[in-house]
Amino acid sequence: MAVDYLSALGAGSGIDTKNLVESLVAAERQPLESRLNKKIEDSEAQVSAYGTVMSSLQLLEAAFQQINDVSEFSNFTSTISNGLSSAGAASFQITTDSDVTAGRHEISVTSIATPDRWVSEGFAETTTELNGGSAFSVTIDFEDVSKESAVISVSDSTPQGLVDAINATSYGLSASLVDTGDASTPYKIVLTGDLGADNAFTATTDIASGTSVNFASQLSDASNSSLTLDGVTISRSSNTIDDLIDGVEIELFDSSASVGVVQIAADTSVIEGHLRNLVTSYNTVATVFKSLKNPDSTDDLGGSLSGDSLFRIIETKVKQMFTEASSTPGESLSYLSDLGIGMTRSGTLEINETLLADALSANYADVVTMLSADTENQSEYGVLDRGIAGDALATISELTGTDGLIRSRTSLAEGRIADYESDLEALSVRMEMVSQRYLKQFTAMEQIVDRMNSTREFLEQQIDALPYNNRNS
Repeated sequence: MAVDYLSALGAGSGIDTKNLVESLVAAERQPLESRLNKKIEDSEAQVSAYGTVMSSLQLLEAAFQQINDVSEFSNFTSTISNGLSSAGAASFQITTDSDVTAGRHEISVTSIATPDRWVSEGFAETTTELNGGSAFSVTIDFEDVSKESAVISVSDSTPQGLVDAINATSYGLSASLVDTGDASTPYKIVLTGDLGADNAFTATTDIASGTSVNFASQLSDASNSSLTLDGVTISRSSNTIDDLIDGVEIELFDSSASVGVVQIAADTSVIEGHLRNLVTSYNTVATVFKSLKNPDSTDDLGGSLSGDSLFRIIETKVKQMFTEASSTPGESLSYLSDLGIGMTRSGTLEINETLLADALSANYADVVTMLSADTENQSEYGVLDRGIAGDALATISELTGTDGLIRSRTSLAEGRIADYESDLEALSVRMEMVSQRYLKQFTAMEQIVDRMNSTREFLEQQIDALPYNNRNS
């Protein structure tokens, strides 16, 4: 607002000095303060924008981690056709683990492994006195001459005491009392050994008097299991076999009336889902990046990184994760585009469904190698062939790490914000000094005006006192 200084002076100043000084100081402060605030605003936007970049890279990191370890690809389905026993039940079953590979196998069970099993004569009570109540011992002689005989001491001279003494040892034997329901001597002791022919045994006691125990009746003879796998006859001492097919455990139940056909196939639906998630994640990131570099974007942080050289480097590195060849190519697959995952002209990814289906069904091993390098928990540090996923994760770690480019750029921007805020504080101090200077100047001016007004009043009084003054005539 303009001030008529001459009129003000003629009226004895009358200036609102406080408001005038504040207006002058504000006019001087405004352009300087606006420039600093704009710099702070731009730097804060840059910090926020790089926070968005960091979040975007973490989204990609999570997607690549799903295809980084070979175990992520160990999803298989298994089916068994035929292989039934004469009773119509399954003669065997299989379970698979992460080491399994796709394949077809024919299995036929000839016989299952059995243990030696001996039974004693009957006793009237489980507490029937043996050996006249005196302690005795049981000797176990193994058919395998490499095993030493086992001598088991029995201090509780009863059928129950004998069972307890045997079960307390670690010779691979188990004992039990069976109630046969006989009217006079229902309780019999059954001794059972481990499966397999090498675990055959006999049991004798040194009972010298009174009631004795004899294991003369054999219920089953120890034998190995026998089966054919893909035409090869195999014998094992167990009915649980895990050393024939990698990643497969075979459990035998009964002899087979027909050959069982085992089909093990990769379950590609899991990895297909991970690949689709990777494509979706990239397209989300690409949309965010496009907004950050577009100065005409109306998004909250739109254009915040327009012309930013580091951001261009990051964007290039992200694209290379999806377009460069794997450091561990398969025999026929090297690029994501070989899986049908290709870059469009608009900078997003799209999936060729036919190529993806063909790669997963016909070249699954190559897919695994190309993406994961057939490794598990591989380090992100050092120079290594990591596959597409491992290489991408190493790059992301380099960009987002404590000493990475993004944190360095963010720290630099935060440092600038602190400097600008210090400049604002210094500007406030300087403007306070300007305000004091203006006040001092206006105070001096008012003092002069006051003196001039006093002189004017004195002169008016002197003129009024003159005798020839005919002012009122």
